[in-house]
Amino acid sequence: MKNVKLSVAAVAAIAAVLAGLTATSASADPTPQTKDVVGVGSDTTQIALNAIADGYKSGSIFKPGYNAGAASRISSFDAVNPLTKAAGDMISLRVNTTPIARPNGSGAGKGLLYGSSNNTAVNFARSSSALNSAESAAGLVAYPFAVDEVVAGVKGGSSYAPTALSVQQLVGIYTGAITNWNQVGGANAPITALLPQSGSGTRSFFLTQLQNANGGVAITIGSNVIQTVEEHDTTVFTTYSNAVVPISAGRANLVPGSTSFTSTGTASDGNTAFDAKRGVYNVVRGTDVNKTWVGALFTESGYLCSSAAAPAITAGGLKQLATSANGGVCGQPLTGTAGVTNFTTN
Repeated sequence: MKNVKLSVAAVAAIAAVLAGLTATSASADPTPQTKDVVGVGSDTTQIALNAIADGYKSGSIFKPGYNAGAASRISSFDAVNPLTKAAGDMISLRVNTTPIARPNGSGAGKGLLYGSSNNTAVNFARSSSALNSAESAAGLVAYPFAVDEVVAGVKGGSSYAPTALSVQQLVGIYTGAITNWNQVGGANAPITALLPQSGSGTRSFFLTQLQNANGGVAITIGSNVIQTVEEHDTTVFTTYSNAVVPISAGRANLVPGSTSFTSTGTASDGNTAFDAKRGVYNVVRGTDVNKTWVGALFTESGYLCSSAAAPAITAGGLKQLATSANGGVCGQPLTGTAGVTNFTTN
């Protein structure tokens, strides 16, 4: 009788998982065990990390993740509350640790790995940006594992925006020199320019692209720009009319029809195309690079660079970088501020 009851319970649990679990579905925060590898940070990579750790659905089939057979599981906390979508709520990283405000974004995650905010309950930070000079000087090490592409996103099926924007036009929009879509070939409608919140890796990456197009000079963000939206939140197009926002193409595609992308390479003004590919990373303390869990997860021979992880990464809207054997850089430790420029994928 005991075996029958256990069997029924197991079947029910599996059925619930199969019915409800997808790469984008909301689930509660993890409850890390003593040996777990705890991560925080970027919204861009959180869905991919959740799929890698806990599994994902491929059609109607549930594919188990790394944690199914791992002694030291991945416990990755989303950038915002996965159930309520609240930002900055209090989370407990481990049993018997003092709760902290949830880190929201790449910079906030990496900030817990060094300096006065160093928190030993955190093992790694998800990051969609390369190390900055302070992070590099603090001895952090970034392990690339996937490639993403930031695009200029507008409302899905939009009629207000043109089909193409150049990076120079984006500079004009985000400095406030261009304020109406008809100035760039769109409808006669005001432009609502949006930026993700401070600390977002997507924000810093996008502004760096605009700086590069502005002769290497950082742009002065126009007073017309709203700078507090959550990165990759496709509901902004409901909240804000005629909006444009830098957004991960892969993440946006996980919500079909929500977002249209303006092609930045074919704008009629003939300006240089905007190449928005970027590597995404998991960042650890330099003092941890020889620990078993770093090798097992993040290095070239680790799980995130393996063929087993590739479909989970795809389920999270990203593409797995190839290893060196295949001409790529997956799992190569980076200690400087230069990010990935080799985007060869598997």
